[in-house]
Amino acid sequence: MDVMLIYPPISVEERYGSRKVGKKVGGHLPPLGIACLASFVREKGYAVDVVDSLALDMSADDLVKRANDLKPKVIGFSVLTMNYHRAIESAKLLKEHFPDTLFIIGGHHASIMPKEIMQDSTNCFDLLVYGEGELTLLEILDKYKSLEFNKEKFLKSYSLLTKIKGVVFKKHDDVVLNDRRELIQDLDVLPFPARDLLPMNKYIPLPNQYLRLPVVHMTVIRGCAFQCAFCSNNSVFGRRIRAKSPKRSVDEIEHVMKVYGAKEISFWDDTMTTNNKWMYDFCDEILTRHLDVTWTCYSRVDTVTLELLKKMKQAGCWNIFYGFEAGNQQLLDNICKGITLDQIRKANKWTKEAGIEVRASFMIALPGETPELAQETINFAIELDPDYAQFSITTPYPGTKLWYDVEKYGTLNKDFSKYHLWEPVFLPFGYKSKEQIMEVEKKAVKQFYFRPKFILKSIRKVRNIEDLKRYIKGLRFLLGFV
Repeated sequence: MDVMLIYPPISVEERYGSRKVGKKVGGHLPPLGIACLASFVREKGYAVDVVDSLALDMSADDLVKRANDLKPKVIGFSVLTMNYHRAIESAKLLKEHFPDTLFIIGGHHASIMPKEIMQDSTNCFDLLVYGEGELTLLEILDKYKSLEFNKEKFLKSYSLLTKIKGVVFKKHDDVVLNDRRELIQDLDVLPFPARDLLPMNKYIPLPNQYLRLPVVHMTVIRGCAFQCAFCSNNSVFGRRIRAKSPKRSVDEIEHVMKVYGAKEISFWDDTMTTNNKWMYDFCDEILTRHLDVTWTCYSRVDTVTLELLKKMKQAGCWNIFYGFEAGNQQLLDNICKGITLDQIRKANKWTKEAGIEVRASFMIALPGETPELAQETINFAIELDPDYAQFSITTPYPGTKLWYDVEKYGTLNKDFSKYHLWEPVFLPFGYKSKEQIMEVEKKAVKQFYFRPKFILKSIRKVRNIEDLKRYIKGLRFLLGFV
């Protein structure tokens, strides 16, 4: 085995903090980032294994056993902020058993804090990849192979390492940050993610995120044109939007329908409706091929029209996730959301009119917020009456504007293991304690979901046994938050 790519172990308890949501409620998401890396370098002739430790419920000891079977020349970790500490623990153990293996770290968190990670990772990782990873990983493998996979020789070839864009390495005690890798402009040249290396039967979304099973997750767009203060995605993919062509995107839908029996697609792209012409062409492609598929996506209220939403509904879209975030304009402005309450109301109304369910995100403990202003957000959520509402606790992730401005608005706990949106790490000046934030979150869930109007609406929407099962699972999940 040439490469073993790992998504680090992390428990359900760590993902949801103090919530008692249970292990069977769903919510596992495939690590599409490393699945894309795997398919790309595999196409170039390298043997690759992908290990989703979370979905497979694997420990660091289990990873050692897997690596002992495969004997990989390279072990790579893909990390988010919340599981970075688990990557460190696993890499330490693996390195004890495989000292001659090249260890690489990449992923979102690595792209945001490249120099800091290489300075404080206690020599767990030999190289760090930041930014878009396909071309960088391939170049690392090619150059490593040219030196017969000799780790010591490779890591001491400083002139060679310096030429690999998108890489961070150590030269003696100094951290060297190479130039950033240029982004891939034509995403159509990339192979489909290596889903065959993933436990596809494990990836069942949360109950409010699917209509039909099996669901397959997909991304077709990279980059985001917007600058929300709480989002760090621009640090990885930049603000320029790059998308697979509508034809290539629908080719992938047909592929997963044929290979995995997919009846529904869950699109993760930050804002799938940024380019309205692309979305119209995408919908036409689905309709022309007469595909029996439903799908969900993420959007922004200032990128949709009633006409577009009706077209999306016609092509199978049944649910859209919007970041409404707050019910107070000043709070929206504090996070550079760039939208108005009136735009939220219009998009919410249009989406319902088009026959598409609304899944709305709201944030608790925003910069400048008080419990009284949080109640305005709760009231706004009730006024809008979306089909589902998510109340997330504001988390100033590294690399975001909010991270750098946090001292203007409150105090911050920098224990990254708590950065999962379900536990306060940021205490705005308007709140007395983290416990008060948790109480406001509980109040939001109770006031929104345990209304007679919402309960009756949910009962009326039950059409079959599958819907009933979803609602029961959803209720169990909600009870973990109250």
